[in-house]
Amino acid sequence: ELVAARIPLLSEKDHPHVYWKMRRDWFPGGVLFRQEDVPDLLRQLRRLPRSKARDKLLEVVALQQPGGRGLAPSVVARQASELEQQHLPLLEDASARGIAVAMKYLTASRGQPSQRHVSVHLVELGPPARFIASCHTRGDLRWFRVESILHARLDEAEAFRPATEEAVAEFRGKSLDGYYQAGPVIECSFLVREPESRWVVNNLIDGMTVETVPDGVRIQVKTTAVGRLGRFVVGLGAAARPETKELAEAVAELARGALSQVETDTPAPLPGLHARRRASQRSRDQV
Repeated sequence: ELVAARIPLLSEKDHPHVYWKMRRDWFPGGVLFRQEDVPDLLRQLRRLPRSKARDKLLEVVALQQPGGRGLAPSVVARQASELEQQHLPLLEDASARGIAVAMKYLTASRGQPSQRHVSVHLVELGPPARFIASCHTRGDLRWFRVESILHARLDEAEAFRPATEEAVAEFRGKSLDGYYQAGPVIECSFLVREPESRWVVNNLIDGMTVETVPDGVRIQVKTTAVGRLGRFVVGLGAAARPETKELAEAVAELARGALSQVETDTPAPLPGLHARRRASQRSRDQV
């Protein structure tokens, strides 16, 4: 009965006797930390996004220290959004307990909310916070963003749809920055020249690999989300040059769309300036 009540008893058998021992680090109704572990505990708590739950735990631990030591105002963590504080605990519980979630979700592509059930398999804290789940409507694995949840609740009446760790890991590996596109995995690469390459290598998306080449770096990634990769490359401007066909096509399409908006929104140039631009273009064409 004690073991079933999760009291950590350890047994030693010396026939015909059985000796039961209590773990020295077990504290009834709580968790006992050794004094030397408390500084690491405080550091990890301070690094978490600021939230009501995080601040409460920090206060509890700090008050147990001599003189209330432990809080470090010089450490600034990001502020967790209200939606993260509201929905993340529920999503984590749903995944751990194997219970389906009924939620009202705003799909960005449609711009309209829809009601659906999902089975949560993996939560990424981000930012932005998102999760991989089996969509009961579509019948496949999908990414969902926490900020797009309008309402969510556990629904034990709906059967949970499990997915293997291998399937979830494969889906995540084919994605890029929380985006997944149906279709084959495509190997893409692009070059980034110096000096821009020095800061680009420190701001890559998970899954990208770097190879040093003369005058810069080559960045490679295998993904289905070529569109998301194209947006990353376009953001680098003239410093980046696509090497693979699919990526080049995605970059060209995005660039044409951006230029069309600039041309539409930009006031017409003065007549004299327009003539000078035409003359300059003819000179470049001749060269």
